[in-house]
Amino acid sequence: MAEPSAWDKMKLGALMGTTVGLGLGAIFGIITILRVGPGPKGYLSTMGQYMLSSGATFGFFMSIGSVIRTEGKFQQPRLLGPQAVPVHQLPIRIVGTPKSAAES
Repeated sequence: MAEPSAWDKMKLGALMGTTVGLGLGAIFGIITILRVGPGPKGYLSTMGQYMLSSGATFGFFMSIGSVIRTEGKFQQPRLLGPQAVPVHQLPIRIVGTPKSAAES
């Protein structure tokens, strides 16, 4: 089975973010209505405004985050310097501490 494309992952991230945003918008909307009141628009309009704005914001950022997080099946190794040596093949040098004049 093929791995989902970046477009599919973006749609899934947007759907998850919108769902979470709608839930949080409902919670914040209820708390605001209980504390301050519904305002001139009424209960339903105030709740809808909180839920839609929160859902749109969370959906937008989750879709971007899921595309950024997408990792391909075959990734090129990151190259370092003009020699184009892959980072995972660079030698590790262990350097000892220099002896002081008093120890020699």
